[in-house]
Amino acid sequence: MLLGCNSGGKDPEKVFLSKMVNLGKGFLDVFVAFSDMITETLGIKAYTKKSEIGTYFSKIAETMESVKNKLQTEVSKNGKYEKVKTVVDEFVIGILDRIATGAKEAAKGATTDAAIGSAKQNEDAVPGDTASVISLVKGIKEIVGVVLKDNEGNAEATKTGNTEQKSIGKLLGKKDDGTEAHAASASASVGAVSGTDMLQAIAKSGEAANNEIKIEEAKNVAEIAAAKKDDDKEFGDTLKDKDAVIAGGIALRAMAKNGRFAAKQDASYKYANAVNGVVASAVSKVLSTLTIAIRSRVDLGLKEINKVLGEIKQGEGSAYRINE
Repeated sequence: MLLGCNSGGKDPEKVFLSKMVNLGKGFLDVFVAFSDMITETLGIKAYTKKSEIGTYFSKIAETMESVKNKLQTEVSKNGKYEKVKTVVDEFVIGILDRIATGAKEAAKGATTDAAIGSAKQNEDAVPGDTASVISLVKGIKEIVGVVLKDNEGNAEATKTGNTEQKSIGKLLGKKDDGTEAHAASASASVGAVSGTDMLQAIAKSGEAANNEIKIEEAKNVAEIAAAKKDDDKEFGDTLKDKDAVIAGGIALRAMAKNGRFAAKQDASYKYANAVNGVVASAVSKVLSTLTIAIRSRVDLGLKEINKVLGEIKQGEGSAYRINE
């Protein structure tokens, strides 16, 4: 039989629906508040610490898990609403869990108190730690697989000239190679592509086997991040017409443990400042785009849940009522 209202108590269906509607609103409030919070921490500067990037990813994971727990707790109290339970479970397993898993993995790759823009005048470049690079690629790939469609962003996007693209490799070498011209070429590559292009380039990257990869042999984002220092070397032909890959590699090297770029000596620090400015721009572009994509995908999932709630509220879900 169907349970209805009685004079001695509240209609359990109305109570449940009220809770679910409030939960949906509460979830939106939590996520918006979280987004506002990380927007503040994402005022990326050259002096932003790598560990702060790790904290950004950790907060994403924590928020996804908090929302998951709130949803599952409420649904477990009203388990006989199978369609609601099904759509919530799909949202949790297919979206929240995967974002959290990717964020936890990425957080492992962004550590230490070194700045993302750690190029110093008259100092050589340093490759990103291989394990850190691999964690960042794996984590971001997992998140991108959830929040971006295959046709959003292009890992092969490119606009700048081949000569300039290849010259960016010198930022991975000796101290005399980090000039304004090299920084300008890097800035052009970062500016030529979108954040989604860079995210797709990271997601589609192979892994870096070790730190013995030569600059001229680097062929993907991970290998750019982990390539060893070598004097007076440029990128090889493999990275011609690959602005998205180069830009993604710059961002990844900056976030990874130990990763650093070369900067030529100058009393005014203009070379180091130019290089570090490009680095900050690349990282900011990747993470701000990722934040927006996560918010959009979670919002879509919430709308799907709200649609089911609306059907029940309008009487279209009579089959989901509590039966005895």
